[in-house]
Amino acid sequence: MRIIQQGDRVRVHYTTKSLEGSVIETSQRREPLEFTAGGDGVIAGLSEGVIGMAAGESRELTVPAEQAFGRHYPDLIQTAPVSLLPEDLQAGDQLTATVDGIALDVWAQRIGEDEAVIDANHPLSGETLVIDVEVVGFETVSR
Repeated sequence: MRIIQQGDRVRVHYTTKSLEGSVIETSQRREPLEFTAGGDGVIAGLSEGVIGMAAGESRELTVPAEQAFGRHYPDLIQTAPVSLLPEDLQAGDQLTATVDGIALDVWAQRIGEDEAVIDANHPLSGETLVIDVEVVGFETVSR
């Protein structure tokens, strides 16, 4: 039986849940997710978690924050004048901010009359995730 090795091109269906069991995202109603096993196209816990699996195999992966969306850093939460932000910005919206010439994805946490709370942490930072993954198929990359 062939198993996935680092560098193989993998296709999976997945359901990502919180530790409490709430579904965060699933690929079940769309095309399988495709990525390189052991690569950086998806979170490390998934990318590395499929290594050693076979086509048709399913597994539950428990992925700590460090292998998912990283730790949560309180100093990445800042306030900004509403006048500098898009007019239609709503709490929960994602936008790109440029800081010292570096583009960062940030999320609006709260929008007040004069100030908004902006968070550069990913919304799932600090969270351990549970990922139900099923390998739909894979292609071995020539070694």
